[in-house]
Amino acid sequence: MASNSRVALILLACLGSVALAAPRKKKKTTPPPPAADKDKDKDKDKDKAAGSAMGSGSATPDSVTTSPDGSTGIQTTGTGMGSGSAAAVTPPVETMPKTEASEEKGPDVDSLRQEYLALRDELFKSRARANAVASQLYSTRIQIKFTWGSARYYGVSKASVRLDGATVYEDAGAAIAADDGVRFDGYVAPGRHLITFHVEASGKDDDTFSSSTESQVVVKAVAQKDLLVSAKGRDSGDIAYEWKRSEHGSYGLGIDVSVKTAKPAAGDAAPAKGKK
Repeated sequence: MASNSRVALILLACLGSVALAAPRKKKKTTPPPPAADKDKDKDKDKDKAAGSAMGSGSATPDSVTTSPDGSTGIQTTGTGMGSGSAAAVTPPVETMPKTEASEEKGPDVDSLRQEYLALRDELFKSRARANAVASQLYSTRIQIKFTWGSARYYGVSKASVRLDGATVYEDAGAAIAADDGVRFDGYVAPGRHLITFHVEASGKDDDTFSSSTESQVVVKAVAQKDLLVSAKGRDSGDIAYEWKRSEHGSYGLGIDVSVKTAKPAAGDAAPAKGKK
């Protein structure tokens, strides 16, 4: 009996070893998809996402056309964005920023006139102060007259008088054509002085004919005496009224100046230097 049990154990041990030594079946492994398949899958996913964003349907070919050269084409129709058809996207129109054109406003004539009058008053005051100081420094008084002798045919648009380069008289209202008034009255140092007369005029019959003339003269002031200067401008030409009739004419521009000394008036005598 003991021998039989040993034989049975040996057989069982042999069967177990045989079972362990039997070959095992290998599990099948799926190879990874190639890179091209992965790209195709990604493209399919993108197409699906685009289709779902555009609508529930997609554009389907309606007909296939064959061209004479043998190539084929597919024609599709769509009913709108909701049906999945292709829709034209209108790019945003870039609009230029609106700029408000500034309206050019004309000059404020009233304010400019007030400013001119204020400046003129200051100029007159300055000249008056200068004359007052000059009367204490210098003993020679100078008086300048300027008139226009062709007022019948030519009107004066501008006239001026300069003494040693400084403007002492300026007229834009044809005053020199109306009277023979004094244009400057003041004191100067004895000696040489330069006076400039300037006048601009235009024809009364035809104002397209205009002229401008200027003359400079040198005068000498004498101590303890007044210096009287008289100037008279003219245009003796006939072009302003003759051109319309015969298409010819002339200008006769000129300024005549006379200068002389005179004894100062009793009340105008300036005190001599060093005396009160």
